[in-house]
Amino acid sequence: MIIYQQKSPELAYVAFHELYRRFSQNVFSFLIKKLKNEADAEDLLQKIFIKIHESKHLYNEKYKFEQWLFVIARTSVIDHFRSNKRYEKKIASISSIDHSENIESDIELINSIALDEVQKELLKMKYIDELSYKEMAGLLNKSESSLRKMVSRLVINLRQGEV
Repeated sequence: MIIYQQKSPELAYVAFHELYRRFSQNVFSFLIKKLKNEADAEDLLQKIFIKIHESKHLYNEKYKFEQWLFVIARTSVIDHFRSNKRYEKKIASISSIDHSENIESDIELINSIALDEVQKELLKMKYIDELSYKEMAGLLNKSESSLRKMVSRLVINLRQGEV
């Protein structure tokens, strides 16, 4: 990435091609897992690498390129779902929140309650994006245990109608 940022156009082209060769398959696999649609995954993969190109000046070499790339990929997936209004479909298709037996009541409860942005984002990251607590901790700069507690309390409060 450093070569891509700073060198001549010819070297930058070779460097970008190498980044694509090394990481595109892993990103594509991630996208297929999240989107469950090959055509959407292919389109989003191209958009992600365009974002890499457009924001190459923002890359900081003290971080691993792969981490930076996957933050962009995760954000792109979230944006994709938002722009296509697929969050509602995803919520409806979740088989359970905390293994609840009555998903309709959970969905109805979530849809009927005004959540703040932090609460919405936590639920989306955990149950829609299916991120692990470790991944969430990396993105939000919080500990895994605090995120577990926050999500658990939020789900309990939702079920009890306290949110």
